[in-house]
Amino acid sequence: MTDKRTRTYPLPKVKELIEKNQIIDPSPNVRQGAMEMGFSVYEAYQEILKLEPSHLYKSTTEINNNKVWQDVYKKKIKGICVYIKFKVFEDHFLLTSFKPDEKS
Repeated sequence: MTDKRTRTYPLPKVKELIEKNQIIDPSPNVRQGAMEMGFSVYEAYQEILKLEPSHLYKSTTEINNNKVWQDVYKKKIKGICVYIKFKVFEDHFLLTSFKPDEKS
């Protein structure tokens, strides 16, 4: 995996994809992570729409494919520091992680 401190995907584009419902269904693990914090997937998307550039933590490549980048944001929501990771795939948004930040 490779990391960088700049975003791969512009937040306005990410938010536009979510607002237009150009979304790939997240995995059961992502749904479970959101539910364990009391969020539905819809509520997780609503929180992503509120992300600011200052919430960016890093961009990182996928474990098995160093050509695919994912942006990682950390944001305090309802008193919980949340680790949010996503990518844009063929002009669709894919949420790959929405869970408590274990390093906070």
